[in-house]
Amino acid sequence: MSPRLFAVAADTEEVLRLLLGAHLDRIRAGRALPSLARYCREAAAGTAGVHRIAFAVDSYDELRTQLEAACAGEVGRVPSHVTARRPGLVFVFAGQGAQWYGMGRELLAQEPVFREALLRCDRLIGEFAGFSAVEQLKLPAGKARLDELDVLQPTMVSLQIALTALWRSWGVTPDAVVGHSMGEIAAAHTAGGLTLRDALKVACRRSALLRRISGKGALATTELSPAEAQAVAEASGGGGISVAGENSPRSTVLAGDSDSLAALVGELEAKDVYCRVIKGTVASHSRYVEELREDLHEALRTVVPAPTRLPMYSTVTAEPVRDAGLGAAYWMRNLREPVRFAAAVEHLSDAGHEVFLEVSAHPVLLSPMRQTLEHGERQGWLLPSGRRRAELRSMLTSLGTLYACGREPNWAALFREEGPDALTPYQAAVLEAARRPRPVPEAARL
Repeated sequence: MSPRLFAVAADTEEVLRLLLGAHLDRIRAGRALPSLARYCREAAAGTAGVHRIAFAVDSYDELRTQLEAACAGEVGRVPSHVTARRPGLVFVFAGQGAQWYGMGRELLAQEPVFREALLRCDRLIGEFAGFSAVEQLKLPAGKARLDELDVLQPTMVSLQIALTALWRSWGVTPDAVVGHSMGEIAAAHTAGGLTLRDALKVACRRSALLRRISGKGALATTELSPAEAQAVAEASGGGGISVAGENSPRSTVLAGDSDSLAALVGELEAKDVYCRVIKGTVASHSRYVEELREDLHEALRTVVPAPTRLPMYSTVTAEPVRDAGLGAAYWMRNLREPVRFAAAVEHLSDAGHEVFLEVSAHPVLLSPMRQTLEHGERQGWLLPSGRRRAELRSMLTSLGTLYACGREPNWAALFREEGPDALTPYQAAVLEAARRPRPVPEAARL
């Protein structure tokens, strides 16, 4: 059975408890229950208020278990005052590292909006790169070419664009966006700075050029602070190692030649500091991409950027993109300069954004974002858009948290196959009873 989102709300905590108890009694009784999808739709459509709770469930048995936990106060909740002020939402688009074989298949099979958006991207990939991302996603691991950079990156960008389309169809739209390295392409399209055609052009032509520098350098992820990473780079002498990214106050990426990085791994391991060479990538965000500058500019000269319609915080500058600043020159900077992800997250938080939704096939940025927010004693809710072998459930769980954070889902789109919003007579009676003021005991009036 496909997972569903059960969500209820009330104007007061007391009424919410009554509603949860009434639902629990109804499900325990088990008489004439409709389909789980219809039950969840009618529960969501029949309530409103800032006291909210929601969770994804696969069956009535799981719904009963979740309701029992909620009635016992064992479920974490977003405070109602947070719901009332509806904190700012950021879509966070990951770079490489989120991929897994089988990604996208569940959503392709079950979500028409996702499928249609991915097919639109697929047609452009076929034009620019001569392969089908949809076909690659469906192939078994031994036959797919997702280990090839110029296949993987356009496919991942397409998945992010399709995930965004699905979120929007459910009524979830961002107040700002940010992208990590390659993720800036989908972020730029989401913000309105690039057309779909130009976004896929950047993804396909950028990744095709990157193949030319394969084997000329490498990347390593470390648990060094930005200052410590910079000190290592300066000590390497002759530019053998450089800082390629600052993901959090205690997570950085270094670029360099393979020998220098291998030696560094040994040195840091001896000090009990995590450092690992990243396999299957190239030394982007370093001097190794300089040879691509002229060819990348020529490949992207027909890209026509537009001013963004919502803030896009650049991980090149850590500031909002200005004007129509996403032309060919920007994408060379995106490829050459260090990824300033931690600084961008700090600036987004300083601007009042508190909810960060990672748009990727599997979360890879939640931990760096948590480290960054905790380091600055900032508040935030960090959510994934997908997980390995649990794509739809992961999205619904995050949708439940977004609902609790004040977002208003498009219930009709979410439960599109379940018909009108009419409540059953029993549920209408439950709702009316829960909303009716409770009698005050005589002793309490004295």
